[in-house]
Amino acid sequence: MQRLVPPPVQDVPADAVYAALDWPQPGPTRPYLAINMVSTLDGKAAVAGRAAGIGTPTDRLCMRQLRAQADAVLSGVGSLRAEAFTPAVPAGYVPARQARGLAPQPMGVLVSGSGRLPLDRRYFQRDDYPCVLLTSAAGAAALDPAAVPRVQVVVTGEQTVDLAAGLRALRADFGVRWLLCEGGPTLNHALLTAGLVDELFLTLAPKLVGGPAPTIVEGPPLFPEMPLSLLTLHAEAGELFLRYRVATAPNG
Repeated sequence: MQRLVPPPVQDVPADAVYAALDWPQPGPTRPYLAINMVSTLDGKAAVAGRAAGIGTPTDRLCMRQLRAQADAVLSGVGSLRAEAFTPAVPAGYVPARQARGLAPQPMGVLVSGSGRLPLDRRYFQRDDYPCVLLTSAAGAAALDPAAVPRVQVVVTGEQTVDLAAGLRALRADFGVRWLLCEGGPTLNHALLTAGLVDELFLTLAPKLVGGPAPTIVEGPPLFPEMPLSLLTLHAEAGELFLRYRVATAPNG
């Protein structure tokens, strides 16, 4: 792999690209939040409804590196319905997490306004990480009783989820300092609109797919448009790995 920005470096090991992010300490009111996404060169964040298969094994390695440095991994329930995943990292990352003062596994945090959870997913079958659900009062009332033993429910909002309040709760009640969001695109839009995003990690896969599909940010136009500052750029076999800082994000 090559590092193109900052000053170029040849032969960077793939497992070193995001191995030491040096994320800043968060403010007292919410976690430091980074979004991680992958897309095709024509901007598609999903193919046939799923992100799996867009990126290479190197992209998935970088994803694990990011997770390994986060207290918690945030996802929309729609993404969990579409794809089988968990917030966990492989056992080989656990010692480094513990050396950083992190729990052995990241906490899983889901967002659902409806409270309808796909409880058959393996996300809910493991017991080596805690799960938190950010939902509305309406969603909490509709929650399947079978979810109660596995999910800690945080109610923020009446009919829709108040993400700012949810992040405050994660910081104050669960001690989450660094939060990694893995989408989906609608959740990304809501977080950006609320001014809650500090960084964006984006993998651009060297492929074109065409057709209708979501981009990494789905929703009404962002106004004013949101400036980003490029921090690093790596490349391997035509795949680009970009790290941006959101210039307007005030981390509380």
